Amino acid sequence: MKGKSIAILGVGGVGGFVGAKILANRPDDSVKLDLISRGATYNNIKSKGLIFSNPDSEQVLQPDGLVLSGECENTYDLVILATKSQSIEKAVLENSKIFGEGTLVLPLQNMVNAADTIRPLVGKATVLDACIYLISNVQEPGHIKHLGGPGKVIVGSPATDIYDDIFKFLNLCGVPLELVADAKLHLWKKFLFISSLGTLTAAKNVTFGEINTNEDLKKLWIGLMEELAQLAQKQGVLLDDAAINNALTMISNFPHNAKSSFQLDIESGHIGEKKTLVDDVITHSKNYGLNCTHYRELESEIIKKLAKN
Repeated sequence: MKGKSIAILGVGGVGGFVGAKILANRPDDSVKLDLISRGATYNNIKSKGLIFSNPDSEQVLQPDGLVLSGECENTYDLVILATKSQSIEKAVLENSKIFGEGTLVLPLQNMVNAADTIRPLVGKATVLDACIYLISNVQEPGHIKHLGGPGKVIVGSPATDIYDDIFKFLNLCGVPLELVADAKLHLWKKFLFISSLGTLTAAKNVTFGEINTNEDLKKLWIGLMEELAQLAQKQGVLLDDAAINNALTMISNFPHNAKSSFQLDIESGHIGEKKTLVDDVITHSKNYGLNCTHYRELESEIIKKLAKN
């Protein structure tokens, strides 16, 4: 892995977490890490460094390179694509020079089709299905706080072993990575958790702990997940009761006052990932003749909140 280069495109909750883990835990600086960002995030990291905190500690870390989005001229061995879902295509096209024939791309968006979306845009680069289990919020641009989740990255197994050194390096740096044969199922399991929980927290303005301890909220959450399971089945993916029960168990691993990133966006008056997490679910469900009653009702509540903000 020595002499390799990594770029993280998008330095929000996910990109900042992965970047901080690499910078804090790599054995030496023989593997270079560049952060590609824009606006206040770029300016704050340039002046203050990347600030990474959890409930117990805080670190200030300096990347090997900080690049303004759209101005990068280098091709990288690994690109971790960590922009918000609504920005994925624009970010990839704006930074097309970072992708080469030997580049491995891991898209970590809250989507079930991120890899399919960007493959036509990155030439001969290799794009694998991937997702990450993490709750990490932006305290302010360039300051990331890890609230829960192991930060485990699930990656669809490639048909070659040429990327093994990259996978080993990420594990070494405290980014646990697992290769799986059934990546689409894992993407849907992640989406089951993120979409339903994000929709519920944003619409009702409640924390993870409030959902976990309130039976009415939990019942509504289960209803949302059941609607997603129906949609997944129409698309050839089986999300059984065990997947829903696993999500119900997973929420206990997060702090009582944890909020979803989508919820924070709505609180700030920003639309955030509404299209991916809510609107697309409703649209695709309707196309299959599914009612998705809970999603439609909560989407109306989110619209009202945005109007007030």
